[in-house]
Amino acid sequence: MSDRDVEAAPDLKTETAARLALVIGRLNRKMLRATAGLSHGTLSALSSIVKCGPLRLNELAHREGIAAATITRLVADLEGRGLVTRQVDANDRRAFSIEATPEGVSYIMRARSDRADVIAALLEDTTEADLAALGDALPVLERMLEL
Repeated sequence: MSDRDVEAAPDLKTETAARLALVIGRLNRKMLRATAGLSHGTLSALSSIVKCGPLRLNELAHREGIAAATITRLVADLEGRGLVTRQVDANDRRAFSIEATPEGVSYIMRARSDRADVIAALLEDTTEADLAALGDALPVLERMLEL
């Protein structure tokens, strides 16, 4: 292999990043169909509220890594769907706490199950060796995401 071949070949990290981004994007599009109309961002916000709520808007925005204006729109959408409620914060009457309704909790549980079903269908014809390889990769992905 010449010096020119080495320079032309993408490094492993860059190639892996590009392939992983493509695969995740395609998986996201397939799983979006299983969320009954909520975008990934809105579903993520609802999940955070269910898991960690009640949360103030700024806490939720920080947790989700998005701007306050964006989280305000997401919460308004969730509230309009009856999935969350907004209560005046007992510690600061100028602020609001967001809490999931029973319907919101149920929605998250269904969405998780439906999304798992999408992945299970994709794995239907997967060989044992490929399943093991995917299982071996999961701890790396979980650590990357601090799950």
